[in-house]
Amino acid sequence: MEIAASRVESIGQSIMHGLMTLLTLSFLYPIVLTFMVSISSERSVTLYGYQLIPKEFSLEAYRIVFATPFVIRAYGVTILTTLVGTALSIIICGAAGYAISLQRVKYRNLISMFFYIPMIFNAGLVPWYLVCTQVLHLRNSFAALVVPALVSSFNLFLMRNYFRTIPGSITESADIDGANPLKTFFSIIIPLSTPIIATATLFISLGYWNSWTEALWFIDNPNLVPLQYMLFKIRSQMEIIQMSGSIGNVQVPSQTFQVAVLFVTIGPIILVYPFVQKYFVKGIMVGAVKG
Repeated sequence: MEIAASRVESIGQSIMHGLMTLLTLSFLYPIVLTFMVSISSERSVTLYGYQLIPKEFSLEAYRIVFATPFVIRAYGVTILTTLVGTALSIIICGAAGYAISLQRVKYRNLISMFFYIPMIFNAGLVPWYLVCTQVLHLRNSFAALVVPALVSSFNLFLMRNYFRTIPGSITESADIDGANPLKTFFSIIIPLSTPIIATATLFISLGYWNSWTEALWFIDNPNLVPLQYMLFKIRSQMEIIQMSGSIGNVQVPSQTFQVAVLFVTIGPIILVYPFVQKYFVKGIMVGAVKG
């Protein structure tokens, strides 16, 4: 019986491994295919369609993406916005989440409601825009790319729920040793909360990296334009050019250009994700279930 059970278990594991392999390949195939399209010539894509092995290789689409000097500057703006915004947002959301996770904090439920209401209701786009421009004076400033998305109620509550799983005896011991709340938070709570910090960092950095509406609404200075908005403007200009079909005697790529833009924008995020993936499941499960 034990041999039969062991054989059944082995067969079950082999089937699961096979299914997971097929699932992984199904996820990788579109990415590999679109990358191959991005390094194909427009002529081969037009004649033969999307192919895993291109008939004609060409980097013309990438050359057009990086042809303008503003793209490199936009990359720098986006990287700086993502780093600064993510760091500040983690500190603010983490500190607020830690404060309302403590039983000894007065009015913690009222403060929680203050952060919870914006998740359900909001005043609308126009009042938000007026506050950002008339009250906070964010137009044409680097802060316009960072401040509007600085506080995320979802990430705040996610971190609060995780902090509640940390035994209170740890913070009580720190208090007895004379540690102030800031020292306790940065020296004890943050090191013990690596999974939720990594998870929130991924969410926040993705939001900042993909954001372009703040630039559309607040930025007129070309030196402050982020990558996503810059590529959006390039794509809009390319659509106008496509109406004529060519620039002089040079055929302008359309389909290859679109997928090249895709890989230019998602490349850094793809490289970052493997470093936080091992913390992602634990952080999102504990932070979402406990509370």
